[in-house]
Amino acid sequence: MLRSLRFRLLVMVAAVLAIALGVVAFFQTRVVSSEVRALVTAGQRPPDLDEIGLAVAGSRLTRGDWSGATPLLVEAGRRMRRDLLVIDPGGRLVAASSPLDTFEDVVASRDGRRLSGIRRTADGQGRFELQEPYRVALHGPGGEPLGLLFVMPQPFRPQPGAMGEASIGRIRRTLLLAALIAGAAGLLLSIHLARRILKPVEELTAAARRMEAGDLSQRVTVRGEDEIAGLARAFNAMADRRATAERLRRDLVNDVAHELRSPLTNLRGQIEALQDGLAAPTTENLASLDEEARLLERLVDDLQELALAEAGQIELERGPVDLPTEVQRTVQALRPRLDEKDLRVEIDIPDSLPPAYADARRVAQILRNLLGNAATHTPPGGLVRVSSREEAGEIRVTVEDSGPGIPPEHLPFLFERFYRADASRARATGGAGLGLAIVKQLAEAHGGRVWVESEPGRGAAFGFSLPAAGTGRV
Repeated sequence: MLRSLRFRLLVMVAAVLAIALGVVAFFQTRVVSSEVRALVTAGQRPPDLDEIGLAVAGSRLTRGDWSGATPLLVEAGRRMRRDLLVIDPGGRLVAASSPLDTFEDVVASRDGRRLSGIRRTADGQGRFELQEPYRVALHGPGGEPLGLLFVMPQPFRPQPGAMGEASIGRIRRTLLLAALIAGAAGLLLSIHLARRILKPVEELTAAARRMEAGDLSQRVTVRGEDEIAGLARAFNAMADRRATAERLRRDLVNDVAHELRSPLTNLRGQIEALQDGLAAPTTENLASLDEEARLLERLVDDLQELALAEAGQIELERGPVDLPTEVQRTVQALRPRLDEKDLRVEIDIPDSLPPAYADARRVAQILRNLLGNAATHTPPGGLVRVSSREEAGEIRVTVEDSGPGIPPEHLPFLFERFYRADASRARATGGAGLGLAIVKQLAEAHGGRVWVESEPGRGAAFGFSLPAAGTGRV
């Protein structure tokens, strides 16, 4: 449980939520406390500010200067626990409740709506800038302006039980409750999201375990386009490939068993007849036994060849291969079979054709399979044509016959092992169905490819390609 993905995801989300909520609560508490304190101190207009302004203006008119204003400002500032400043019409600081050198660069707008400057304290100095400060305009008897009296906000430490401290306490409790509610909501949301995120993973895990137990029909539902959906699609594709591989394995076993059963049955029947004295060991009977044994040998050799090719374990001895020479040799080797059916062979290979870069023995094997296939399916007196061309750095060889052709629905499967377009053909004419599969594997082992073109009634054309010598292709 402690190592599960769900638990770790929940711990991670819960930790993030706790840290985020804690930091927010901490800073909000500080900010709100500061604001409340500022409102408690600076948000209240002194009730006797107008009277102080009249007294300061009277002192200015009586004395003719601002010297008498300082004691008044000092007394009022002590009572209000604030600093009071007087700015004359020229914008100069002329009197204050604190020594004038406490302030520096004091500037006030003409209408008194903004006041800024530097104030020195025991802890250092700091710049202030007040918008809409509390102020009183000072006037003479005739209404002439004498200056402006400003009230500076001062740090205020409320006594226990004061209204400001009570407000701060309520705000802190509210913030704590909000943090708890937000944390609980975040935890519930995290559990919900974790379930939604992990549900496809759990389905994948369950399907993989059932597949491991042998159930290859397992598939999972793909939801969305995220990484888990991509994993689900990859799992389904893997399951499809594994099911296909298993089907091909069963088909291979069944096909091999089927192909071996007939010659083995013939061999056993003839041997039992000889043992029981029902048949004499004549030359004809021994030749029949030899033929069945050779058929079995060819089938086993073809299966081994195909298995090695599909596993990529065929060893190729590459070198320049002269295609016209190899075609002539293959035709001569099959001459008895061709003459038996009175088949004509045409070879259309230009003298300028460059050599192929391939294994000569494997190329001869490909040609024997294709020419043998053409000879099998071409009626007596027909034509077999071998042609070759160079295109795009590869040598393309085509073997055409004038046989009955192949229906279109069979063309995609002709190079699969044990596949026969005509399931009723006997082994004597159709072979074991491995020749074209071997051609495909050998061509691809050289870096080439195979193809087939055919129409019913117009014969068939089987082709393969090999890299040309000197192209650097492998």
